[in-house]
Amino acid sequence: MSIPQSWKHKLKPLEGPRWPLRCRHVFAAEDVLRLQAGLWPRDMDDRWAIWLDGDVLRCWRSSTGTCVYEAHLALHKDGSATAVMLDVLDAPETYVRATTEEAELQRFEGVLSLIRQLRGEAKSTVHLLVG
Repeated sequence: MSIPQSWKHKLKPLEGPRWPLRCRHVFAAEDVLRLQAGLWPRDMDDRWAIWLDGDVLRCWRSSTGTCVYEAHLALHKDGSATAVMLDVLDAPETYVRATTEEAELQRFEGVLSLIRQLRGEAKSTVHLLVG
């Protein structure tokens, strides 16, 4: 069984209370391709699993399999995508979220940066607008 397949059957959608954030997150076409391929943990040091399944982007903590971030993306003809809303797990016993929207969006950006680092291409741009 491949690494993605071994993870996909373990991971569930975001469950429990949600903190919806307007993020207007724009993904370049290259990042969409990377998200579709996913980021799959290979050892205990890898903290996140990230995957774009159709038009739903989810980010899970690899140690618990808990979905922390979930966003529905509008996929554009040029291959780019936009996430207008981001749902964040709002369950303090499982995930202690940031106290402000801006801080949580920065955390989300940090998680997504792992996709670009994986490929060694930190040049790809993702824009976050708060508000």
